[in-house]
Amino acid sequence: MIPVEVHGIAVGCSAHIGRYGYVASAPYTAPEARTPLVISWLDDEQLAAVDATEYPNYRRVLLSGEQYPMLMPSGERLPAAYLYVGERGVLMSPDGTERPLPGGGDQSALLTRLLAGSPRLRELLGPDPRSWVTRAGTDPAVRREGTRIFQEEGWTLPQPDLLHRPHHGPGGAVGPPGHDALSTPE
Repeated sequence: MIPVEVHGIAVGCSAHIGRYGYVASAPYTAPEARTPLVISWLDDEQLAAVDATEYPNYRRVLLSGEQYPMLMPSGERLPAAYLYVGERGVLMSPDGTERPLPGGGDQSALLTRLLAGSPRLRELLGPDPRSWVTRAGTDPAVRREGTRIFQEEGWTLPQPDLLHRPHHGPGGAVGPPGHDALSTPE
């Protein structure tokens, strides 16, 4: 694993409720962003294992180093890399003040904010983050309904620029050469 600065991509909150009841992170396009991420070089078996954990909520797409420059600490630019993109986009704040909500922060604060913004979510998931995670983490139907509420509340920001890139993994592999064509730095 190597740190890499990616230009034009930022990290928000995925517009779905994950299998353990939390709201995971997801990338989105942000032209002025310079985001520190980590890149890993995986073999076929490792890549298949990661694909299996991410599908169907994320799609692995090939990100061009020309369109989204990726710089390693050495200054070397990567020609391309895979990125897992949220199928449903990212969440905007319930009150409209943040487009999109930043990902990777305090999950309890995020869930509290989302519950405060929607009586329907409170009815479905309870009054607090603990009840949210308990209910959503044990019932796939609750997760699907909560995810649907995000969209119906108008909180989702689709990422068509990322999702319409060549994609790989479960659900169909199409597009440019596989990960073997992406060289490991020397």
